[in-house]
Amino acid sequence: MSEQITLNRQIVHQFIEQCWNQKNLNRSEQLLSPDYVDHAYQPANQAGLIAILEQLSRSFPDHQQQILQTVAEADRVVVQLRFRATHLGEFRGIAPTGQTVDVAVYRMYRLAQGRIAEHWALFDTAGLFQQLQVSLDGQKACQR
Repeated sequence: MSEQITLNRQIVHQFIEQCWNQKNLNRSEQLLSPDYVDHAYQPANQAGLIAILEQLSRSFPDHQQQILQTVAEADRVVVQLRFRATHLGEFRGIAPTGQTVDVAVYRMYRLAQGRIAEHWALFDTAGLFQQLQVSLDGQKACQR
């Protein structure tokens, strides 16, 4: 594995640990490129990412993402994660249930010049709603 691929993996792991798990949003300034594009959240930039991190921290204050697998090639890094949390705040109009959730997440990152330039995500929203014991409503499920 090339040094650059190894470095890319490390940057993504740092980002997940420091920004998502430790909720240190200031680190995003150093880990994301100035022209960062987020294909999962709105707005499709750093502000959208910060907004979802803040929302998840209010809804699931103990949320953690455990990295299960990482695949890296060239400028791309894909991670398979487990999102574990307790629903203690309103989420997409759903009042806190106190339920513990364990949900699959897949993220792909493109890196450029030692920073994360793009992000895509697949989150098992149906699994989350099932664990919260609420019906899957298209409007709630499709919000970014």
